[in-house]
Amino acid sequence: MSASVIAENIVLGIVREYLSKKPFFSMKDIVEFVNNRVRHNPDINKNRIELIIKSLIKKRVIIPGTKLMKKDIIDNPTRNEIYKYIKQNPGRNINEIMKTHNLGSNLALWHLSALEKFQFVRSKKIRNRCLFFKNDSDPKFDQLHYYMANDIVQSIIKLMKNERPLKITEIADGLKKNHNTIKKYLEALTDLKLVEIEKEKSRNLYKLNKERYLKAVKLVRRS
Repeated sequence: MSASVIAENIVLGIVREYLSKKPFFSMKDIVEFVNNRVRHNPDINKNRIELIIKSLIKKRVIIPGTKLMKKDIIDNPTRNEIYKYIKQNPGRNINEIMKTHNLGSNLALWHLSALEKFQFVRSKKIRNRCLFFKNDSDPKFDQLHYYMANDIVQSIIKLMKNERPLKITEIADGLKKNHNTIKKYLEALTDLKLVEIEKEKSRNLYKLNKERYLKAVKLVRRS
């Protein structure tokens, strides 16, 4: 273990003790506290302590204002289960998380806030819904994850797996859904290039792009 890693571990251990008593801190106070504890260690001075603490904050190992530290976050069994659920099911909203884990809204929000604050997960709004993804996942696939997990989208795709292009009215009637609702989902699927538009006189007909759809299925399963 390198000297820099040893020094960081020493400082981190003392910072943990400090935060358990005073989650809100000034840099001056916490540096002074750590310095008093390591005054007999010739390898760690005030400047080095400050640099280490700033590095820990930058890496989100510690966050001013909370006594929690990064390693504590998924030590909590419920929070760990939520994190694993989001990793396995990217693009889920808070209602789905609450239902899956039998949580009230306040408790679910508290756990999600901690996971997001320490960069285990990130949130994004799609169609006015706040969705959660693993923090290091690629944002360019967020929409794909969301729509591929949507029940209405899956019903549309199932209906479109025949070879014949369909009108919006045929899809809406076949699924017993509102015409405008189906139109919005078809627009999203067209933007994702999962659905193609064919013209018949003045009408739009919609057809599944099977090749891109199969690629999307593989991508979603892999990520």
